[in-house]
Amino acid sequence: MDNFLLIKFELDRQDSDIFRDNIDRFDHLGFEEDDPREKLALLADLPEWEVSDINIEDKGKISYGVYFEDSSHGQKEMDKLAGFLQEKIQEFSFETIHIDNSNWEDEWKKTYTSFTIGEKILVKPSWEEVNENGKIVIEIDPKMAFGTGTHETTSLCMEYVENEDFTGKKILDIGAGTGILSILASKLGAEKVDACDIDQVAVDNALDNIKINNTPIIDVFTSDLFSNVNDKYDVIFANILAEIIVRMLEDVENYLNPDGRLILSGIIEKNIPMVSDKIDQIGFEVIDVITKGEWALISARKKDV
Repeated sequence: MDNFLLIKFELDRQDSDIFRDNIDRFDHLGFEEDDPREKLALLADLPEWEVSDINIEDKGKISYGVYFEDSSHGQKEMDKLAGFLQEKIQEFSFETIHIDNSNWEDEWKKTYTSFTIGEKILVKPSWEEVNENGKIVIEIDPKMAFGTGTHETTSLCMEYVENEDFTGKKILDIGAGTGILSILASKLGAEKVDACDIDQVAVDNALDNIKINNTPIIDVFTSDLFSNVNDKYDVIFANILAEIIVRMLEDVENYLNPDGRLILSGIIEKNIPMVSDKIDQIGFEVIDVITKGEWALISARKKDV
């Protein structure tokens, strides 16, 4: 069945049992529940650098969506549920939606289209045909929002290196996400690229994108910062939270060649001093600080190189 009827509503947490204890009285196809308390509990177990852009508030309400078949029977059952809840819960309100699910993939694809970064980089979904105009083309099938190039922290890194020649260089990409920075490094001539992320979903997505872009020199693996890293590099990208960058910097000298560079992003502008101070403490120096919106990129290297 391609089409569905959906009723959406919010309930105070104390009213949720009325819904859950009675939902099976109505002939529905299934329901979804969005409880911010459960989300916050899950996020509490994740590393901070994985959840930096997620802002969830628990206001004591739970969101529900209940699906019914698109038929006169389904409409009748949905109306019965709405009437029951209106009778049991004061000030109950809801909205109903008709869902045409026959072309959901085509509709979703319309929301993600090609775009340029800097002067030389064109990021495009794999299904879109575009005029490349001599640009460095990176194809991304986005299974996550972060790391597709649309966020300032990612585009800052890409714009910073778009004119560089990485021929013969070894690159490490920490917090690789979709793998977009690693793919760019490969297309800029890198000899070897290692890409790591703590999230297996990100690793799987990066592997898919590496295959699409035909960049087999990239090795992708799970790693909590340097936990599974066993080499030294000419350039290390770290597009993660400032607090995690500071922790990473304690060990970075063991993984960076003496004349190597750090390209650090994911830094909220107010946290620039925190990262800069740590860079100085470990005997490195800041080369560049570039900002975009509320975000900053810091490039650094070992002092006296």
